Amino acid sequence: MYTRRWACCGSFLLVVLTCWAFGISASAAPVASFTRSAAAGNPPLEVRFDASSSRDASGRIVLYQWGFGDGFSGSGATVAHRYAADGAYTVTLVVVNDQGARDIRSGLIHLSGTTEVFWFGTEVGQAAPTFEMPALDGKIVRISDFRGRVVLLEFWASTCGACTSSLPHVADLAKRYEGQGVALVGVAVESQRENARQFLGRAHVNMVCLWGPDDAGEAVMALYGVGSVPRLVLIDRMGVIRFSGSAGALTAQELERWL
Repeated sequence: MYTRRWACCGSFLLVVLTCWAFGISASAAPVASFTRSAAAGNPPLEVRFDASSSRDASGRIVLYQWGFGDGFSGSGATVAHRYAADGAYTVTLVVVNDQGARDIRSGLIHLSGTTEVFWFGTEVGQAAPTFEMPALDGKIVRISDFRGRVVLLEFWASTCGACTSSLPHVADLAKRYEGQGVALVGVAVESQRENARQFLGRAHVNMVCLWGPDDAGEAVMALYGVGSVPRLVLIDRMGVIRFSGSAGALTAQELERWL
């Protein structure tokens, strides 16, 4: 097992640490919160959002601003929005009090005849945090690019002995179920790009490998609450975390649950 201290990257801005997705605010008040009604039937589906559970211990909330994740926005403590198609949408609520303090709360809602909502976080059952990072070829990759596929997100390092056995195991699973929509994405926790490239070549592992300078890999580790490598996170087609732990603990049967 390999563990490194991490420092959030300063000049490297391509890793988007979406702290707002966790509802983290610089001020203790107000606190944004919302619920949604279930939607049923065929599209377009109307979903009602209620932010009346938001609270403010030191002031009065004067603004409720919504982003519905489909290019539309709205305002008000309670709103109704009609979605034209099934799918996964990131809904964001911003509340502002009469002192100018604000808080943000986001959730991933999934529409498919009914409505489910998942708060962003690092635990199983929560929506996976969003980020973007360069691949080894320099192309910018967003984890949201894989929405609709099952993602095996592996955190690893070339100096990690356990990664030597972990990566081939994950790669075998990904190859076995590639035809059913499984994608293997690796976050290389490396100071040098070439170290990652050479390691993958020696291990004969084929994956979408993400690497960036300025401790970018460690910053994404922190975003996902990963303290050491190797670590595997399984993200389902809706963008929800379904497994997080040792790669060896993920069986083919568990993976098949989410195909």
